[in-house]
Amino acid sequence: MKPSRVATLLVFALLMCSCATQPAPGSEDVPGFLLGVWHGFITLFSLIGSLFRHVRIYAYPNSGFWYDVGFMFGMSVWATAIGGSRRRRHFHQR
Repeated sequence: MKPSRVATLLVFALLMCSCATQPAPGSEDVPGFLLGVWHGFITLFSLIGSLFRHVRIYAYPNSGFWYDVGFMFGMSVWATAIGGSRRRRHFHQR
């Protein structure tokens, strides 16, 4: 990918993220890191469920940074599984 395209995509992503805000949680019992991991792990099932019922994929309000880290960690399980299966299939075709 050309460096100019990468730079354009990066600037666009930063502009989109600059408007995102989240109010402070109102209670002490908000989802943290471990629930973020769980919600990230079940994200695919939550997405499918949201087609039929009112299901939120991302907990709101949450504890902020640590919930986000846990969510991304949980989602990385799916990315690793999908990437690993594609790599094994490609390796066996040779």
